Amino acid sequence: MNKPMQCEDDLLCGVNTVADMENMTSLEKEHVVVISAPEHIRANEPFDVTIEVGEHMSHRIEPTHYLDFIDLYADDTYIARLGLTPLATSPIMRVRVSLTHIHDTLRAFAHCNIHGTWEGRMQIHISE
Repeated sequence: MNKPMQCEDDLLCGVNTVADMENMTSLEKEHVVVISAPEHIRANEPFDVTIEVGEHMSHRIEPTHYLDFIDLYADDTYIARLGLTPLATSPIMRVRVSLTHIHDTLRAFAHCNIHGTWEGRMQIHISE
């Protein structure tokens, strides 16, 4: 009888994260989701968020290996999506947002058609 594979052994099962930011594998370097935004913001005031996939090594964009989308969330609240196509786009999302509720974390998800969904997080502090 075949035993089912554990989810942590399958890139397409669940959401992938980088295990150790100081010692990334080549696969992690290409798929790490990096969020850039101010750490301290005021509620209801617009601020810029940039999301890039790949650190020191951009995710390749080929007809058979590419990113489908990048999503941005504030905690569990959906904020924005950037749809991507192979060859014509670059895996960088820039968006201006303003948050009306107190959130702790910006979360970004990028989906690679071969290596599944990857998540990056950034702690933020919102004041009234």
